[in-house]
Amino acid sequence: MEPVEERLAKAMEALETTRAALAGAERTLRQASVVVMAKDRSVEVTVGAQGEVTAMRFHDGKYRSMAPAQLASVLLETIGRARSLMARQVLDTYRPISESVPQVGGVPGAEIDWDGLFGSMVGEGGAGPRKNPGGRLRDEIVEDTA
Repeated sequence: MEPVEERLAKAMEALETTRAALAGAERTLRQASVVVMAKDRSVEVTVGAQGEVTAMRFHDGKYRSMAPAQLASVLLETIGRARSLMARQVLDTYRPISESVPQVGGVPGAEIDWDGLFGSMVGEGGAGPRKNPGGRLRDEIVEDTA
């Protein structure tokens, strides 16, 4: 059995390695973004590392001829795909770090439940946005008729 001092020194070294890896991942993700073009090429959405929409570009004036509900659907689907891709990137960045840390069994909160954190956002192949049970869009755009 190795002395406590050696085990402590190894643990501190592992902690510093993990801290450095986390700092590097944070720096990388701070500048990360994902750009997704709508399937009909009418809009392009940029999403940052926290899933926030940072830019939207409308192409060819195609959006002008779209019904409000159609435009809303295209926007929600495109934003969802962008968020899904970004969630996958975040997961791919942090998961190797968490897997390199020795697991501590029996300690509540010591394990990371990636599926619980990201839910359906990172389904197979970046499945896309979560859908509510009714299958309807969560938001509706209602035109003013006044």
